[in-house]
This record gives sequence, C-alpha cells and structure tokens, in this order.
Amino acid sequence: MKNGIFLAACLAIVGLVSSNSFAQSQRNTGQPLGLAQNGQQVNPQQQNLQPGMVGGQAPVGPGQLIPAPFQVTQQEQKYIDDILQFWEFRSKKVHHYEANFERWEYDSVFGPADSHKTYSKGTIKYEQPDKGLFKVDTLQHYTPPKEAGKPATYEFRPSEVLEHWVCDGASIFEFDVASKQLKIWPLPPEQQGKAITNGPLPFLFGAKKEEIKERFHLRVSPHQTSNPNEYWLEAWPKRPQDAAEYRYIDILIDREEFLPFAIAVFDRNYNPNAEPPNMPNFSRAVYQFSDRKTYEEGGLTAGLQQMFSRSFYQPQLPSGWQRVVQQTPGAQQQNPGPANAGRPNQAMPR
Repeated sequence: MKNGIFLAACLAIVGLVSSNSFAQSQRNTGQPLGLAQNGQQVNPQQQNLQPGMVGGQAPVGPGQLIPAPFQVTQQEQKYIDDILQFWEFRSKKVHHYEANFERWEYDSVFGPADSHKTYSKGTIKYEQPDKGLFKVDTLQHYTPPKEAGKPATYEFRPSEVLEHWVCDGASIFEFDVASKQLKIWPLPPEQQGKAITNGPLPFLFGAKKEEIKERFHLRVSPHQTSNPNEYWLEAWPKRPQDAAEYRYIDILIDREEFLPFAIAVFDRNYNPNAEPPNMPNFSRAVYQFSDRKTYEEGGLTAGLQQMFSRSFYQPQLPSGWQRVVQQTPGAQQQNPGPANAGRPNQAMPR
C-alpha cells in the first residue's frame, strides 16, 4: 500500500487535540512552530544512516533490537512512565474521536532546502476499537518563484488525486480516484477488531504503556518548552522493521485533555548534521490537529454520533467504480495495559 506508515498511523489516531502554543505564526501554508526545525537536532548524532543502524554501529540482525541512542536518568524514566500510564488511562476513555488536521511534508531530495514541499488539510475520525478514516481534502505544492526576488508560492494542482482511507475493523478501504476503484485490503481473522491498535505507531491509537516501551526508546524531547501544560516526548524505534520506516517520532501531549495535539515523523534518512560529502537531510512530516471532538462510551453524544456514522466506516461504492480486493496485510501482537493511572507531575525532574 502506498505510504503505509502514514496509513497505519493516521487511520488509528485516537484523541489528538489542538494547542495554542503550537499554533503557527502564519496561517495558510506557514511552517509549524514547536517541533524541531532544520538543523536543530540535538544528540544523538547520526551520519550515513541506513535502516537498522544507529550511529556508527553495524546494522542489527533479524530478531535483534536496536540499542538506545541516548541515556535517561532514573528521574526522567519515572517522569516518562507516569506520562505513559496516565496517557493510556485517558485514551481508553475516548470512544469516538474526530478532528481536522494540517500536514507539512518536508523532502530534502525532491523539495526545497529551507521549506516544506507540500501543505495539506484533511479530516481524521476514529471509533473504538477498530474503525478509522483518514482523508486529505486539499493539497498545495511548493512552486519556485517565477521571477527573481519574488517569493515562492503554494499552488493546487487541478484534478489531483488525494488520499482517502477507511477501516471498518475487518478491511481497509482505499479510494483510488484515478482508476475509479475502491481497493479493499482484508484483514486476517486474528487482526480483525484490533488491527488499528497494532499498527506501527501504537501511541497514536489508544496508547498502551508497555507496548510503547517494548517498541521504542523514549526520552523527553530536547526541544520541550517551559510550558507546564505540555509534555513533549521523543520515540526512537527498537525494531529494525520500524526503523526502516522512520528515524524517530516527536509526540506533543496536551496536559488538559492528555492526548497528543501534534506529531512529527522523521524520515529514516533524516540527518540535518551531515558533513560533506553527505548532504543534510531534513525530510519529515508534521501533523497538527484542531477542531477536535471526543465522545466517551455510553454518553448521549456518542450514541447519537454512532447513529449517523455509517458513511464514516462503511464506504459506499461510487457510481461507475469497481471494488477490487487486494492482498491481505500482515498481523502483529497486542499487549494488555493498566486499567487506571494518576496524572503525572507537570515539571520534568532534572
């Protein structure tokens, strides 16, 4: 499937919320603030990166885990554990979620060196335990200045096909506008009902503390601000198959709702500190979420929402289209988590 890491991630986002402190200084297509900007990476340093490689180490073998590229103190680990535990407790309370998103995609190979290549807006929906929607509504592309001294612009491309995915718990649906096909990816029986929560980015879907710790090395982001109402985490993959998809992820959590309000997924070759003859690489995708709505299970609003949700996770075949069944995706394991937790302290211990 095209762009599988974002399919699995974005179809399953549960409870992503907005934050004023992350709001961009310029609307339209302006670059988002808050997450690491070009050249701002703080150790660990990596050069000549390859999938499964950390620093100057050789690639790990099958079944081996990638060593941690940094160290954390006992106090910092306790702080992270408290965040994860309460995050899991909070996520379980969200039965239905929907929000708008903005996405900035940076591409050091095919895009501009100092700005994002594309800017898009779209919609995300999620319903426990296994239903999701990811739909891009608008997409603008970087266009170089037509005259010297003029600014670059971001322009729409007429008739461009935009991403649109739906998961109903038993299958994943892709709306392929170009071929007029509704592509269906059936899930194996052992994955039905839990495929979303077993995706490559588990902390986006009903965060499970132990599952996150099994799959990621975590630290407090070096870019965390002094805002006491936000938690910033940085997650580095332990598994080679995850490291083949991305280098690391930044997750920004809002204290009031205690759900992520923004994420950034850094390309597996992201390396802003590369030295000649290597070229710096700033490729990454940044998501910011707004206009979110969350409903708890058993509530009146959740019940009403469910009554009108058929078009969300049961897509209709457009007139003149074909249904095409694709190869079944693979499956992963799932781990249980705690039933309750206490909200962590505001300040990270130093």
